[in-house]
Amino acid sequence: MLLEPGLIGFAGLTSLALAMKKHRPALALPLTPPPGAARALGWALLALAAGVAVWRLGPGLGVTAWIGQLGVAGAALILLMSWRPAFAPRLALIALACAPVAGWL
Repeated sequence: MLLEPGLIGFAGLTSLALAMKKHRPALALPLTPPPGAARALGWALLALAAGVAVWRLGPGLGVTAWIGQLGVAGAALILLMSWRPAFAPRLALIALACAPVAGWL
């Protein structure tokens, strides 16, 4: 099973959450982008995740896998934001860094 679309999608959803004032950390992290840039980055990462899934699995199965993995990534993000909200951006960076490694394996 492909992991890259899920990891990239998790980072994209986290970036979209950081674009909202409600979910931005009170203390700014060193790499936290401004809300407009976070929103654009989030949508770009979601599009990249869709492109990777379609490229690796084909149009029919790729879109299905992308939607399914976005659902799992969104549920994981919701649980993480309710438990440790300051850890979510760090985990998103780790997931984004691990995506090429997961694709290589």
